[in-house]
Amino acid sequence: MTSSARKSISAKVRKIAVIVAVAAVTSLTLASALVTRNLELQHANILTRETVDKISRASADATAAIITDAEILANMPPVAALIRAHYNNGIDPVSGDSTEEWKERLTTIFSSFHALRPNYLQIRFVGFADNAQEILRVDKVGERIERVPDDRLQQKGNEPYVEAARTVPIGQAVPLPPSYNRENGIIQEPKTLMYRVLVPVLEPAGYKFEGHRFGFIVINVDLLKHNQAAYKPLNLASSFVIHNSKGSSYVWDAEAQSGQYHGGMVVGLPEIVRTDLSRANAEQPLRLVNEGAEYITLKLESVSSATHSVFLTLIKERHFFSNILPFSTLNLIVLGLLLIFCSYAFARRGIETALAPMQTMRGNILASAETGQDPVLPIHLEDEVGDLAQSFKGLITRLRSQKSDARQVFDGTTDGMVLVASNGLIQQSNAAFGALFGPVVMGESTLTDYFASGDAQAIEAKVKLLASGNAGKHFAEAVLCRGKRDAKDGSSNWFEVTLALLREAEQKLALVVIRDVTEREAMSKSQKDLIEQLNRSNKDLEEFAYVASHDLKAPLRAVSHAATWLEEDLEEHLTEETTEHLHYMKSRILRMSGLLDDLLAHSKIGTRDFDPKSNIMSGLDLSHNIADLCGSGQDTQLEFSQDFLAAQMNQMPLQVVLLNLVSNAFKHNDKAQGHVLVALKDQGDHFEISVKDNGPGIHPKFQEAIFGLFRTLKSKDEVEGSGMGLAFVAKHLAVLGQSIKVISEGDGNGAEFVFTWPKPNLEEVQNVA
Repeated sequence: MTSSARKSISAKVRKIAVIVAVAAVTSLTLASALVTRNLELQHANILTRETVDKISRASADATAAIITDAEILANMPPVAALIRAHYNNGIDPVSGDSTEEWKERLTTIFSSFHALRPNYLQIRFVGFADNAQEILRVDKVGERIERVPDDRLQQKGNEPYVEAARTVPIGQAVPLPPSYNRENGIIQEPKTLMYRVLVPVLEPAGYKFEGHRFGFIVINVDLLKHNQAAYKPLNLASSFVIHNSKGSSYVWDAEAQSGQYHGGMVVGLPEIVRTDLSRANAEQPLRLVNEGAEYITLKLESVSSATHSVFLTLIKERHFFSNILPFSTLNLIVLGLLLIFCSYAFARRGIETALAPMQTMRGNILASAETGQDPVLPIHLEDEVGDLAQSFKGLITRLRSQKSDARQVFDGTTDGMVLVASNGLIQQSNAAFGALFGPVVMGESTLTDYFASGDAQAIEAKVKLLASGNAGKHFAEAVLCRGKRDAKDGSSNWFEVTLALLREAEQKLALVVIRDVTEREAMSKSQKDLIEQLNRSNKDLEEFAYVASHDLKAPLRAVSHAATWLEEDLEEHLTEETTEHLHYMKSRILRMSGLLDDLLAHSKIGTRDFDPKSNIMSGLDLSHNIADLCGSGQDTQLEFSQDFLAAQMNQMPLQVVLLNLVSNAFKHNDKAQGHVLVALKDQGDHFEISVKDNGPGIHPKFQEAIFGLFRTLKSKDEVEGSGMGLAFVAKHLAVLGQSIKVISEGDGNGAEFVFTWPKPNLEEVQNVA
């Protein structure tokens, strides 16, 4: 049948989609909503800019009023008269009036400004002379305005604003960052936050320093009252923060219509706003959105200065319906939603009719899952539902084939397998399990029937844990279990049990795989017994070496004393030959004593644990120790590489290892000028240390034998020694799990001993320190 004759679901859905196309109204609605929203956002931006301008103008106007007052006061005649009197022994040469008379007049002027400005707290005239001595100061205390007596006037040279007064350009006023009022350097209680504006006062005409700074007028304003008076009349709906580059801030709460100052920290603003202030200026505000609020920041040039910058940040809450979707936009969206709902209802009815065959097939498939019978599939339909039914039928056939294959694997494996439900009952078992344990009653037998009770309970607990899903995985590690004892001989086998979670329909089953490991466990026990025997043997040998070396010392000392007494008692009767025999006997006694000492030392190697973080010293210090102990002379030269001298290492037992290797090199050197080089390479996780000499070398066939006990390549009469030095080296390295090799051809060109050595634990030492 041609594709045009088939009534496909896709064709039906496309037909319905034509009807549902009414939903295109949604696109028109959203487009209209976006246009409306953009227009309303533009209007909102204009309002925001106007609000920012209001705050900025209010701040600038309030500060400008103070600056104007300060400039007026700085140019008042009494100020110039007081300067002239200052240079003329307290008498104004122009008017003939005294300093006190001019102070009274200036006090009247200061008091009138106090009366006009309720937020002014202090007005001062300060000269730079005498460490910035106050010349006149009028304070407002509550409702009372009073002049501060001359004996209470202070020197302000230590105040930061004095330096600002010295550096501010002539003819300009400077607003200063807020700070608490201090008298004689001490913050006064209760704390009053001051906002200061100062104007330089110049030397009057006709004087030596005409046009230079004589001092300054400074007005102290109660900052909180000043700001309250400036911002409350604006009746703002948004909060804002005024903050400066020195870290102080003033936070205005729009709801409470009041503000709070925070010295030394900027509060009320997120980190993203505080760290991006460099982009803000008076012309182009910085706009940032963070956690549902918009922050609009601009620089207030009118109250900023060379020493600090002042910024204003307006905070506007962004609510979804008031900002993202304004009211006019909501009307359009409601209309669009209504059209969408109608389209959806019509489309749903049509789709349910078109998909009825698929719903019927779904019901048949679900019913077959419960009955176990093949589902009735609409394979006769010539649309997508018919294609799906054909595919599903093929899937059922493949699943049956796979299940048959799985059953063959289940029955054919040599390991015992059972499927166990979460209640512990065995649902299926394979032939191998029956061969191991005997017959199984499906749905009744449990693992307790075949394993020791404790092990069976442990397995069933793991089954329940896997079935609950709390194990965090779908399998459990193999566990070792003991089977039930044989009724005849009392023996029992060992089994390795592995569990995995399976899902069959709604039931969760655990696949339990059982392997007989009785022979393996027997071999493992035998191996452990052999290791214990070897450890006991090694311990016995060490004890024997200790006892032998220790107990043989006493008779050896007796023989040594006897030889000495014979030599003393028979001194007059000794011949040259008998004297030589006695000396030979005493040398052998000394050699035997040395052998016993070395044997005792060898038996003690490894009795103490190596601590990589203790007794750490530099390679330079260790080289000095080895050089002193070896006693190199004119015919021998001992050299250490720079890497060795610079390294940090544990002194013991490395000093013993190097001492034996270096001493051995000196002892066997056959050159007129012996040379030994000790070098080090850092291999990352360990050191590689080498001891190289220019002696006769060691033939490869002897390079393993030299590390044995009492082994020397020359007669002990030729080279004095016990033959234990390299045995010490080998045992120390073996105890620490390190290795050593000999590089030499035995051709007279020397030998090189190369061994590995663990690094010290410097980190733990530093942490402890």
